[in-house]
Amino acid sequence: MDSILVLFEKRIRDNKSLTPKMRDILKASLELFSGKGYSNTSTKDIATAANVAEGTIFKHFGSKENLLYATLIPLLKHTLAQEWKEQLIIVNQNIKKYPFPIFLREIVGNKVTYAGDNIKVFKILYMELIYQESMRKNLLTLIPKENVKAINDMLNYYKKEKQVIDIPNKELFRFIAGTLMTFVLTSELIPSTEKEKTKELENMVNFLIKGLSPKKQLDIDCE
Repeated sequence: MDSILVLFEKRIRDNKSLTPKMRDILKASLELFSGKGYSNTSTKDIATAANVAEGTIFKHFGSKENLLYATLIPLLKHTLAQEWKEQLIIVNQNIKKYPFPIFLREIVGNKVTYAGDNIKVFKILYMELIYQESMRKNLLTLIPKENVKAINDMLNYYKKEKQVIDIPNKELFRFIAGTLMTFVLTSELIPSTEKEKTKELENMVNFLIKGLSPKKQLDIDCE
């Protein structure tokens, strides 16, 4: 799959409603957000990179926050969310072919690799989710309801088949997503060779499998 930045360039290039200046502003915004971080990027920085007057940014987009919603958010909604939807449908329709360990290795593992290849962009999203409540609420509304239902159906099946510990789905999702995101972010802080990354990813998947296994629940109940 193409990187997020490549997908974004394709989208703005194909959008006939955008003027050349608007395209330059959008492209410069995402490049700066992914390089310096959203909070550390000013509209003046964007104007300089896009070779436009700062007032042009406010004329077309109104604010820096609007630029974030015009760049990264539509991409996540229309590309990543759609891809997840398609894969979740496939998994649910063929759930018996995807035991929990295989799901983690083949499906989730691919997403970790993709997130790592787009680490700068995912850091923007991660930081805004943590520190800005208003933006966090807006971002969460972009998750398609059918994706949420598909995830719940899948987790319910794994619990019914005793492939994962029987705890609320939101906790299961939090454990899995939190571990994956931490793995991606810390991989940038502590670089590894490709061979090491492969092994580390396998270790992380095994960690999740063992930690979420029903055997773990039995141990807890006995304490």
